[in-house]
Amino acid sequence: MVELGTLASPVALAEGGEDLYIQQDKFPHQFAANVPLAQAKAMAATQRPIKSAALGEAAGAPAWKSIPSWSIYGTADLNIPPAAMAFMSERAKSKKTVVVNGASHVVMASHPHEVSALIDAAAAE
Repeated sequence: MVELGTLASPVALAEGGEDLYIQQDKFPHQFAANVPLAQAKAMAATQRPIKSAALGEAAGAPAWKSIPSWSIYGTADLNIPPAAMAFMSERAKSKKTVVVNGASHVVMASHPHEVSALIDAAAAE
């Protein structure tokens, strides 16, 4: 889970609501601990916000109940606990789950070959 004190002050939106960001100086550790620091800092500076309302919105019908799923996650993700990712992968009946030892939340940046191999395998089915 996102550590307390990691979020920057919310940014008020003109149309109402707020955008949430990770503090740039904390982003490398929180999201991208296993990518080069320069890359993590660039990611921090260009991060896309999440609207605070999105964190409380009800979800629609889960796609994983009707669409085949594949899963990849890292064991060092500080945002979604690996145990939660394992549970979600199993619940979705993931056709293939790849667990990348030591990968952070941005496994797609730190391990692009593993991610692209999984996408290729999914596309081949």
